[in-house]
Amino acid sequence: MSGTEENNNIQSGTENNENQSGADLNKEIQSLKEQISELRKEAAKYRTSAKTTATEKQTVEEQLKALQEEFAKTKKENTLVKRQSLLDKAGCIKSDLVVNVIPDDCEDVQDWIDNYKKENEILFKKENHGGSYKPSSTTNLTPSQMMDNYIRAAAGR
Repeated sequence: MSGTEENNNIQSGTENNENQSGADLNKEIQSLKEQISELRKEAAKYRTSAKTTATEKQTVEEQLKALQEEFAKTKKENTLVKRQSLLDKAGCIKSDLVVNVIPDDCEDVQDWIDNYKKENEILFKKENHGGSYKPSSTTNLTPSQMMDNYIRAAAGR
């Protein structure tokens, strides 16, 4: 073999290697493009689910806020009902009005009611200590019933 033939063989060998490596590069590039498109699809799914999750989270937060407001309202109503019950037990005539006067931060409501009762006796009923005693042998008759009994006794019935 002459030198020119060796050069031709070497050049054709490098061209074959270049052609093979070029084909391999094209396959690799195509593979990378497919992976990129798959990753983009997956990223799109994640973005969609993130948006959905964000809207669901916002909806849940709004519902939570509404429930917290309702709970606070119910708690306040419960406190008012308990205080009004204590006022009724103390004999308050207008417990629905007086209950609004009690401070919100009052710790001992019964003590506050006792002090308020001393200052505003007119708003509370007077306590009746056994004034309704009735012996079993007596009867409390209305004037009409007494008149009927008198007429019957006079007529002999």
